[in-house]
Amino acid sequence: MTRPLLSISGNVCALILLAACAAPQEAPEPADVTYFQTDGGATTALITPSFGGRVASFGLIGAPSVVKFDMDLAAAGPHPPVDPSRSAAPYMGATVWAGPQSDWWNHQSEWPQLAGQGWPPDPYVSLTELTGEMESNRITLEGPGSPVSGLSLRKIFSHADTGCLTVTAEATNIRDEPVAWDIWNVIRVQPDAWVFAPVAGEGDVRYTPPNSPEFQPPKLGVMEGLAFADPSLTGVTAPRREGKAFLTPSEGWMAGFVDGQVFLVTFDLLPTEDIHPEQGQVEFYFTQAPGDPATSVIEMETHAAYRTLAPGETMSATQYWSVAPYKGDMTAEAIAAFIRDGMMQSNTCRGMGM
Repeated sequence: MTRPLLSISGNVCALILLAACAAPQEAPEPADVTYFQTDGGATTALITPSFGGRVASFGLIGAPSVVKFDMDLAAAGPHPPVDPSRSAAPYMGATVWAGPQSDWWNHQSEWPQLAGQGWPPDPYVSLTELTGEMESNRITLEGPGSPVSGLSLRKIFSHADTGCLTVTAEATNIRDEPVAWDIWNVIRVQPDAWVFAPVAGEGDVRYTPPNSPEFQPPKLGVMEGLAFADPSLTGVTAPRREGKAFLTPSEGWMAGFVDGQVFLVTFDLLPTEDIHPEQGQVEFYFTQAPGDPATSVIEMETHAAYRTLAPGETMSATQYWSVAPYKGDMTAEAIAAFIRDGMMQSNTCRGMGM
């Protein structure tokens, strides 16, 4: 199940307001959004406790962010009401949901009219202001309990001197009865990014249809054990390419190539039976309109194990983010050669995940 079209150096860590933030994006004035900034090695990250707690930017220092986040929209509505009518607002960034999507509204009574729906997201996950604290290069965000999912979320970001950003999400059952969910990491990247993930073959990629019959669904290429998507929209004759690819990865990583950078996300590879059957351990979602980058985005997503939590029980999922220069051609063949011959040597999170 997918979602409707979008409508619209580790020893330095500072709590800053957007108006004073030295981020890869130009900061609008005025602002009322709080951000944490941390640098590690050659990389910089910007994290906000607003909007459910999101990574707003990540990349090489002085380079554009590989994560897409709408700072103008954030500044215009920094404290949205916690309501489903607002929870799909396209702030973008990287966030955490609970999966499977088909169960989002099936275990709650606050909005009974949404029972059985797969959209919008839980507003307690997407919109609440989290409590944030910093200690050296470690940022911790604490969220309230959600009456929609029965979970409370805790997010921990640790930025090492090597440049590796460790991203951990913890979900705790706040109910007095068991709940069953997975942890779903969602990273929005620029719509001109090439995205790759390792697969054994074409049979390890499946698709859902687009949300509108007028849109063209994505089709990933598969070669040399790699599934990939060309962002150029060559051959797209519809108003938009839109839809999702579900992957069963053969190794625990996915990568995006954009703006002269390779963004590598590693994680523990899980047995297929641990993943909810409606999901994939790796998922790529596309909504891209030719000539309209503002409303276009690609999502790089991972699902952790689907688990039943006893009252008070906690589960966690961790990703390891690194970014390095990429100076090769932006073609599938050149990127595949780089992945095969050199990508892991540039991984500042070596030995973590996979």
